[in-house]
Amino acid sequence: MIACAAITASAQTDSISTLFSFHVPKAEPQVVHYPYITPISSHEELSHEVMQLNFSKADAAAKKLITTARRRRESTADSDKVVSICHKGENGLRGVDRVVIVDSVVVDKKEFLKAYPLSADLGSLKLSNKGDIVQYQTQLNGMVLRPEGTDSTNLQLIRYYLENDRLVEGEVIEGLGIEGDINYPFLMPDGQTFYFAARCDEGYGNYDLYATRYDNDSKRFYQAENMGFPYNSYANDYMLVIDEAARLGWFASDRYQPDGKVCIYTFIPNDSRQTIDYETTDIDELRAAASLQSLAAIPMTDEQQQARNGAFKRIKQLTSTASTTRYKEFEFILNDAKTCYTLDDFTSADAKQLCREWMQKTKNLTALNEQLQQMRETSPNNRQPILNLETRIMELQSETHNLAKQIRSVELSK
Repeated sequence: MIACAAITASAQTDSISTLFSFHVPKAEPQVVHYPYITPISSHEELSHEVMQLNFSKADAAAKKLITTARRRRESTADSDKVVSICHKGENGLRGVDRVVIVDSVVVDKKEFLKAYPLSADLGSLKLSNKGDIVQYQTQLNGMVLRPEGTDSTNLQLIRYYLENDRLVEGEVIEGLGIEGDINYPFLMPDGQTFYFAARCDEGYGNYDLYATRYDNDSKRFYQAENMGFPYNSYANDYMLVIDEAARLGWFASDRYQPDGKVCIYTFIPNDSRQTIDYETTDIDELRAAASLQSLAAIPMTDEQQQARNGAFKRIKQLTSTASTTRYKEFEFILNDAKTCYTLDDFTSADAKQLCREWMQKTKNLTALNEQLQQMRETSPNNRQPILNLETRIMELQSETHNLAKQIRSVELSK
């Protein structure tokens, strides 16, 4: 597996080193271009120092820029923003969760959900046609959570329910207390603990992970709380999933990654937050634990190492099980060697589009057969409507059969 780490020209060390300096270094480091959506600062060096959680250095440099700008009667807005970010970040370092990171793997962002070995008990995750919006279907009363909006930067979280495989009109989830773009939902099997990602002014920047719980008395969620370091960074952090039975959790982040790539971190979830002592912990070790820049630089006790070794075994068992009980949206047999269960299983875009038509006709055929069965039971003497329905069913069967042949021809010719 490919470990997630920052790219530097120098060799890795056991502790985090500063990637950027405001003095000219002897050997200029290779610059990492993070996929900012909302840049931290127009000064690239400041942005990088903040990404490395070097808040005191970034704060001092920003204040110097403010002094210079005031002397020149120029705007200080950009540097003021950095100072505010540094103060918030310093507070964040006082509440870093001591979480054991088991593993990390870099994958293509377009297919990152395949790295989540969800068991059937946890429900299913699926990317929408827009490509970056995740729909989550739980095993709790067939509930479906999915973001909706005019585009992927203007999202609200909507709750639907499935009845006879059809979505009942949804409602906006209330009580999260977040004004921004909400995406990547996951509801724990307890039906109360809820994780999601949001892009808003109150966060660190870009997508941050949030947690909340459902209040049965008020029938709404409590005010969501930012999960802080190390789950969040100044890049995009999202799609947190926890499997309590396996005692494993996952979340995605594009920190330290090139465009189009994302890192999936596997961790051992704590029963409650175990804050690292800010006053007694070495600052480099604290930054390592908070930023996940170098997993090797994060100190680990013998007990934590044993827990990590046990987690590796559970991951192996879980991925083995997931490969045999994968999420199935439908079942389409291409040939003796391959069966497709989701649209992503097709390599041809034309075959995918034809499959969408095939799925719709298949659903229509099922509905008509149910209608025919009901008519035969309730109105057996009403022959003409029954004959008309039987004729339409035969036509639709032929159309579905021909579509299936066309799908196989298009896909297998690739």
